[in-house]
Amino acid sequence: MVMYEHEVTEHLGLPGIPRKEWNGRDAFAKGVALLDLADGREAYAVAAYDPKKDDAPRVVKVFGIDPFRGVKKIMVVPNYMTSMEEVEGMDLDAESKRKAKEILREAEEMENEGVKGKDAMEGLPEWVFDEIHSREEAEAWLRNYNQANHLRGRIPATDETLKLRLYAIYANKDTKKKRKNSK
Repeated sequence: MVMYEHEVTEHLGLPGIPRKEWNGRDAFAKGVALLDLADGREAYAVAAYDPKKDDAPRVVKVFGIDPFRGVKKIMVVPNYMTSMEEVEGMDLDAESKRKAKEILREAEEMENEGVKGKDAMEGLPEWVFDEIHSREEAEAWLRNYNQANHLRGRIPATDETLKLRLYAIYANKDTKKKRKNSK
């Protein structure tokens, strides 16, 4: 049995040890190294390799105090797709590329769902709420709001950050109001 499997997968946020073995030349930011320990046992560790900086793969994190003799093999943690260009550059058949693009579009739609962006603040007063007309009033209103809702935290330092905080409170109240009306 290989030691520290749970620790490595938890550290890298993986469901299990990757199966894809390193090809011996490509750079990778995250990998799992199978170490040969001095007493003959095996253990997993975290590895990385950047050919611009490294002569050989580096063992970045070891989860134990046992000395090791060497690295038996390295399994590379695959990069996740984040753009259509990355999908085009991958060595995949046409059907797999089509499905990968479809998944990316769905993920993008899910990320943007309910997000209104800068347009959401259009039509609102400068300080979001009608009763606030200056920075001093905004600070007082926010202190009062925090105290009434048992919240802690500093008053934002810049006007823009303060306005965004007020907008977040406004949006939260608006969402609660919509939920209440839909029941």
